[in-house]
Amino acid sequence: MVDDGKSTSASAEGAAESSIRSHENPGGNGESKDKKGTNMTAEEKEVFTPTLSHDEWKSLTAEASEQRHATPSPKPSSISSIRSEREDARPTLTRTISGPPYSIFSPNTKLFIVIAVSVSSLISPFGATTFYPALDTIAADYHVTPTLINLSLTTYMIAQAIAPALIAGMSDQNGRRLSYIVCFIIFGCANIGLALQHNYAALLILRMVQAFGCSAAIALSNAVVADIATSAERGKYMGYATAGLLFGPAFGPTIGGLFAQFLGWRWTFWFLVIFTGVLLVVFILLFPETCRNVVGNGSIPARGVNRSIIGHLSQKRWAEQNGTPSSADDSTELNRGRKRASFPNPLRTLRILADPESCAILLYNGFFFTGMMVVTSSVPTLYAHTYNLNTLEIGLCFISMGMGSLTSTLTMGHAADWNFRRHAKRLGFDIKKGRQQDLSSFPIERVRFEIVFPGHLIGTMAFVVFGWTLDAGVSLAGPEIALFFIGFGVSTSFNVTNTLLIDLYKDQPATATAAVNFVRCLMSAGGAAAIIPMTQAMGIGWAFTFIALLYVILLGAVFWMMAKGQTLRAKAAEKKQRQEDKAAAANRQTELEEAPVVVEEKVEK
Repeated sequence: MVDDGKSTSASAEGAAESSIRSHENPGGNGESKDKKGTNMTAEEKEVFTPTLSHDEWKSLTAEASEQRHATPSPKPSSISSIRSEREDARPTLTRTISGPPYSIFSPNTKLFIVIAVSVSSLISPFGATTFYPALDTIAADYHVTPTLINLSLTTYMIAQAIAPALIAGMSDQNGRRLSYIVCFIIFGCANIGLALQHNYAALLILRMVQAFGCSAAIALSNAVVADIATSAERGKYMGYATAGLLFGPAFGPTIGGLFAQFLGWRWTFWFLVIFTGVLLVVFILLFPETCRNVVGNGSIPARGVNRSIIGHLSQKRWAEQNGTPSSADDSTELNRGRKRASFPNPLRTLRILADPESCAILLYNGFFFTGMMVVTSSVPTLYAHTYNLNTLEIGLCFISMGMGSLTSTLTMGHAADWNFRRHAKRLGFDIKKGRQQDLSSFPIERVRFEIVFPGHLIGTMAFVVFGWTLDAGVSLAGPEIALFFIGFGVSTSFNVTNTLLIDLYKDQPATATAAVNFVRCLMSAGGAAAIIPMTQAMGIGWAFTFIALLYVILLGAVFWMMAKGQTLRAKAAEKKQRQEDKAAAANRQTELEEAPVVVEEKVEK
């Protein structure tokens, strides 16, 4: 038994040393020769090539070391030679991950960025909902009917649908900071006008200007998340970033009710002026540029209006740790980051609607958000009629919906990231922290919609409960509990489908979110205008049951996208590749046709 052990150790030693000697003298004709003249056949050479795993290498060298201790030591010169050769060979067996990180921003900086964009996105729902509790008061001041005042909500949503197509496209090319600054200035000036105007026509016009200023905040917040977060961590960040959009409809009426009750409805607009002014100062001084067409992964120095204190400090820290530029491939990033400013093209948003998969996602997203806007626009009228509440009490009733949205944000974003990791592990999909993965062969549609499904069911049932508890006139606790679950269900569906759309359009996230905004605002405008006539014609219970039935039909779209989404995406990618190849071939043909013909004249000597 001892002899067998020695034989095994000797074999291990021979394997390790032969692996090293094969570097030294690669022989011709399928043979190699070591220093002592021992021949190695081609088959042996193939077996002992240094492509061993790290664990196999350690095992072989350990056994060889034990054998050396049991046998006479070789000459010192031979030991040093073998050690030096082993040190040279060992790095080739070490696994390394190359390439720059997806974003250079630290976790704390990312957290600041996400909180900033989430708070900034509040201006969109605040602008729409802060004067909900005062609709009847405003109608009395202007001597118009409540229906005409509700028309200002419809015009607001229409303007909010159109504006992001311009501003979001500009942000994808020229940077997020410039777009935010432009939005804040327009929104602030519109609110000053609304606080000072005294006629109905001015109210309608300035409301449209107000919508133009605040509408792009949602598209920009989603685009910023796409700039700094990979698909594996995007669910969590998207939940935080869109929290403002979903909290706004819940807390905006509460704030508006407080001002309308104690200071007058005009103070709702002065509050928005102050709020926007604070945001403008914070973004000008601190908010870093994140657009990948301008600063790459954040390591490319920003210029002009795109510079900020935090952006400069992040780039300085990265340069000190890694040198400048951030990687050997940063010449490409620099070329990307220094594109010339271009005028936004709103048609890019409409092109997204032409894609079948994207169109299905947008319609699904729009239907769910419309449900939330239908509820928020009808609650003041329905609660005042059913429970005789004043403006402050009506505003406070929206808090339950906000808490449902908060619960969804804190849980379902993490659930989306967990589900991504679960599918990746099952499929053997390698996730590299801080690196964006290629999702062409990954079922991202199924991964996202598996998280949407429970929120969809909860929201659908909550709409039915909300309608019939109001119809029956039961305790206020009944519809308030239903509002909590409406907030949870709508927030889950809206956030996760937004994340999916960003996954599909990671190179133009603001444009993709502008398409979301376009669809949801047009649908919400129609829903807000129709809900009161529906409740009068059908009854409150059946009106909200009808909305729930639409959501049941939408379940078919969920299963269809889970089953066919990856196939549709692959076909779209193939079609795009064929178009690009065709365009490249046409360009080459044009260059050949336009190339000057050189005629050589022979000179006879």
